This record gives sequence, structure tokens and C-alpha cells, in this order.
Amino acid sequence: MARIQSFAKDLQLATASIAPQNIATELARFAIASVREEIREGRASPRYDRWVNGREGANEFSVIPPGPILYEFHWWNEVIEHSIDVLRKRSPVKSGRYRDSWFAMVDGVVVSDYSKIPIGAKVIITNNQPYSRKIEVGFMNMSVPPAVVEDSLGVIRSRFGNVVEIKNTMITLPGGYILKGVFKKGIRPTSRTKLRKDTMAGADMTYPSLIMTMRA
Repeated sequence: MARIQSFAKDLQLATASIAPQNIATELARFAIASVREEIREGRASPRYDRWVNGREGANEFSVIPPGPILYEFHWWNEVIEHSIDVLRKRSPVKSGRYRDSWFAMVDGVVVSDYSKIPIGAKVIITNNQPYSRKIEVGFMNMSVPPAVVEDSLGVIRSRFGNVVEIKNTMITLPGGYILKGVFKKGIRPTSRTKLRKDTMAGADMTYPSLIMTMRA
């Protein structure tokens, strides 16, 4: 949800000195012009839901003063497309398989049409290649530094941090890779070696991921 409260306040201020019989029309005109300006300047998404006097989807000119006319903007398209683009640009490229394997999912289901994601959803962006964790922690020889997800997080936050809350974490995936072991051939763990549960042979591998939710 973005700038809903400020729109309501601006609408009230804009109509404070207008004759009562003209307030409804001016309210509608001001709301429409304000939304267009926000979209043009990149401060609002062109996809949004509208409420007029509490009626979802009603036309602005049907407003009964003092309103309100409220807008709730849908940012998932912009946020996910930008995030995946950043992750791809930060990815090492050999065959291109890892770079092209970033995807978004909601409730464990891969999503390709971001416009249909509910505003209140929790979106996960991840990469299902079995070596994605090795790339993240620097356990492979690569043409780029490790920490692809961690570094991308800062870039994405700088663009959309005021719209979404984002954190990086490790998750398991349905049908994900089963670890075969973390030690090289001929090397065995000693009694002093401490293994994380998600790095032991037979465990489900965890994948570096971004988790996103819209800010209220």
C-alpha cells in the first residue's frame, strides 16, 4: 500500500475553499491528476485498486464529498522483474544455466504472471540449480565474487526498499538436491568437526533466496 493516507489528506486540502456544489467534481479531478503524476514520476505503479467512498472500483466522479478516494498500488511486477534482472546481472556465466534459473514463487508455486500476485503475498525469489549454494558461499571457481544474493539485496533495497521488506535466507525446495557430503574424497570428519544439519550428507540442500513482503 503506498501513499493512500497522503492522498486522502491532499484531497481534503485541495477542496477546502471550493463551493460545495463543485467539490465532488474537483475531488475527482484532483485524484485523477495526482495519480497520473505519481505514475509519470515513477513513484506509483500503473496497476492499482481504487476505492471511492469505500466502493471498490467505483469511478472517481461518483465520489460523495468528503470522500475519500483511495488508491492501493500493485508493485509486484516492477519489484520482481527488477530483482530477477539484478540477480541475473550479478550471476556468474559459464553455460548460462544458473543465470537463467532465477524464478519467483508464492506458497511453494512458481509464478510467471506477477500481476496476479496478491498484495499481501509473501514472494520468494530463488535459484534451483544444485550448485547455487556453492556459488553464494564462494565454494566454486567463478568469474565473479561470491554472495550473489546478499549483494543483490542491497541493490534491490536501494530501488524498492520503501515499497517492500526484503531479507535473504536459505530455504529448501520441493524435489531439491539431496546432499552427498561436504568433504573431499579421502577426508573424514573428526570428533572435533562440527557439521551444520543442512550441510550433512543425506540432508535437503538449502538454497540462497530472497523473501519479500509489501510494506503496509
